[in-house]
Amino acid sequence: GQVTGVSLLAVSRGKNTPDFIIIGAQKSGTTWLWDMLDQHPETSLPSEKEIHYFGSSELYSKGFDWYLSYFNGLDPRKIIGEASTSYFYDRVPYWYNKSAQIEFDDALPLLPDLISQRLPDVKIILVLRDPVYRAISAYFHWMKQGKISPSLGLKKVATEQPKRRILEYGFYAKWLRAWSESVTSDRLRIILYEEQIKTNPEKTLADIYEYLCLNPGFRPESPDKPVHRSWGWTRIVFNYYAGKFPGNLGNSKIGAFLDRFDILSYQAIKAQDIEFLRSVYLAEKNELKNITGNQLKCWDYGDKMLRKLRST
Repeated sequence: GQVTGVSLLAVSRGKNTPDFIIIGAQKSGTTWLWDMLDQHPETSLPSEKEIHYFGSSELYSKGFDWYLSYFNGLDPRKIIGEASTSYFYDRVPYWYNKSAQIEFDDALPLLPDLISQRLPDVKIILVLRDPVYRAISAYFHWMKQGKISPSLGLKKVATEQPKRRILEYGFYAKWLRAWSESVTSDRLRIILYEEQIKTNPEKTLADIYEYLCLNPGFRPESPDKPVHRSWGWTRIVFNYYAGKFPGNLGNSKIGAFLDRFDILSYQAIKAQDIEFLRSVYLAEKNELKNITGNQLKCWDYGDKMLRKLRST
């Protein structure tokens, strides 16, 4: 990408390096943002959005040239970037360890430091979404895979299968603490999904374009179209017990039918699930307000959903 001091060694060797990285948060609109950046005529982005090089000890061990190979063939005169939601973390974990627990490669620096050392001028973009709803979305994401029994429930899956990081990716204050110590404020742009992307996507995009030195006047197609179509709980249950029969329910007429008549939706999330998530995330709300400088009034931490569940 544009040479702003970013990994001058790599540039001198004729290697493209990213000008920006979207680091997270997972299930917070990063794919939508990536698509909007990909449409801009002044960007040149790799076909693979999530490389996860810095987010996995095993992938990091493949070497920096392996990482840079993803940017081969891109236009160096344009803005280059990547988006890996595993980067919004502090330590670098192992991905393929046999333990059910998260284990870390403590021989490596903290993840934000690792990125800053390799890419000292790269711009960081972070999208934050109400952590309660983000965790629910992450839970549904894993349940769509058809490998976890729907009878377990969110709390049990989140606590007993920590490597899925359903809870972990929502500890925003903890991860931001690490990132703020490693990256100067002018290199870190935080976007609140509900306040900016959902409410005013065009202005949000213009601001991001300008931040990345792109023409802020460009208007991409369908900036308000949902990227991922979520499954209803009935489809998730059917997919699990039917052994993914017939074919891919994600695109089938049966799947659409099950979503239309989502008769099992009441089983998906229970009031105690919301209470549990609130107890986990409200504990760091004040610290997060201080770090972001935002009162987070656009987040209710699942309160509306909880009141609705209690009334039924």
